[in-house]
Amino acid sequence: TPLRDRDHPVVLSGSALDQLARTCSLQWFLGREVKADAPATAAQGFGNVVHVLADEVASGRTPADLAVLMARLDSVWDALAFDAPWKSRQEKENARDALERFLRWHTDERDIRGSTTAASEHDFDVTLDAGPHQIRIRGTMDRVQRDDQGRAYVVDFKTGKQKPTGPDVEHHPQLAVYQLAVRQGALDDAFDGRTPDTAGAQLVHLRLGAPRKEGGDALPAVQTQPPPDDTWIGGLLAEAAGRVLDERFTPTTGTHCTHCAFRASCSAQPEGRQIIE
Repeated sequence: TPLRDRDHPVVLSGSALDQLARTCSLQWFLGREVKADAPATAAQGFGNVVHVLADEVASGRTPADLAVLMARLDSVWDALAFDAPWKSRQEKENARDALERFLRWHTDERDIRGSTTAASEHDFDVTLDAGPHQIRIRGTMDRVQRDDQGRAYVVDFKTGKQKPTGPDVEHHPQLAVYQLAVRQGALDDAFDGRTPDTAGAQLVHLRLGAPRKEGGDALPAVQTQPPPDDTWIGGLLAEAAGRVLDERFTPTTGTHCTHCAFRASCSAQPEGRQIIE
């Protein structure tokens, strides 16, 4: 039975593109399609809580006040499963730091850039050309800002401990797809029925402090992608669609293998090769 119907667009999420086309398509297949990935970790719970609180501030349901946010955090924190009490305490301090950075960023976006919040946790569903195929992208934009020229820029909050290099941000698939979605009308309902120009997209790393010249540790590290060149992102979309439709799920080794849940069943790894062979 074919994995996907060639007569319909390939349905993917923006976050899956990089893993599928550039990281490891076997990892994508086992995790996303077979659903064999490990259960959600406390680190993912950390990220989910911070995202929810950021959305509550953006929508006005919760005031932009650290004490209030920490009280909201306290109400759900014990539900996160940490390996040890000391780890829970450590991560709670990290969450506090992340929320402080978020609040400063939230204020600076309005006061320094002159932008306003156009949307928060904005769902979208668009179909994009991918060479001879089409890809249907469904996802959620963490935050969309409207700049003083009426343009949109999409913000993706990150709560991980690592950040990509400058060149990787320029060709970051998820940010590029968000910007393509804007061009396809994904934000028309948040911009009075018109399709706004895109002013770029940002990764805002709430767990990581900014360099000293950009404000220091009190502010989050921010990485910006300019409006993407259709050539490279179009090629990436075509590669992703082709891999899924042709079912080319071969392992690709790299630094991502260190934390891969499928090493024991991967033909590119010694411990997995003996099982398969």
